[in-house]
Amino acid sequence: MNKQLLSIFVLFLAVFSCTPRNVITDTGLDASTVNLPAADFKYLNTKTKIKYKDADYDVSTTASIRIKKDSVIWMSLTPVLGIEAARAMITQDSMVLLNRLQKEYIVYKFQNLSEKYNFNINYDLIQSMILGGMPIENDGTDEIVGSKDHFIVKQQNGPFSIDNFINKKRMQLERVQMSEKPSRNSLTLEYDNFKSMRAFFLPLSSFVSLNYIEDDQLKNAEIDIKHGKAEISEQTLSFPFNIPSRYERR
Repeated sequence: MNKQLLSIFVLFLAVFSCTPRNVITDTGLDASTVNLPAADFKYLNTKTKIKYKDADYDVSTTASIRIKKDSVIWMSLTPVLGIEAARAMITQDSMVLLNRLQKEYIVYKFQNLSEKYNFNINYDLIQSMILGGMPIENDGTDEIVGSKDHFIVKQQNGPFSIDNFINKKRMQLERVQMSEKPSRNSLTLEYDNFKSMRAFFLPLSSFVSLNYIEDDQLKNAEIDIKHGKAEISEQTLSFPFNIPSRYERR
């Protein structure tokens, strides 16, 4: 179970993708006008089903997710019988995963992760991906091309190419494709079933597909995320998190 739990969180950090689909250049587009509505809330909580699948594992878990916008992301994973297996706390500088099954915890510093993956990984990136936003915000200078139904915001960050597919009519991000060169690492994010949350739309369904090289072999891992309940809270939410002294740091 340890491998799957770690993979669920690490996949949010792996920013890669597939080659872009055939598109037609759309002249006269102003990049500064192709922006998604800002997520306007203070607290958000969800009840979520997460399914993880790769060549070795096919497991499902229930997750409770709480967010204090721009500050804290808290997750609790409960695979079976209502017994919590893992808990995570993501803050502005780090992510901590508490594995109750193995009595251990792991600390990921964003600075170290950024250096490892050669990509700027931070809190804003993870929050944006959970909320269905672009991994990197459009700064008004990105290249915009168009297909029949989408604006495609094309971005480059070091060795990573990122294509964001935004529905022209609804102005909702429906797909993100990322790729790393010269490796064959690739990741696709697909968002669907949007729910109006006041000033923004939250995708209740998200699908993540990661292709990566391990031991000189091309492998695939998938995560299917479905929010059964998502609410903006007017009341202050708690984020209980403490590491027992007997737990070993990995």
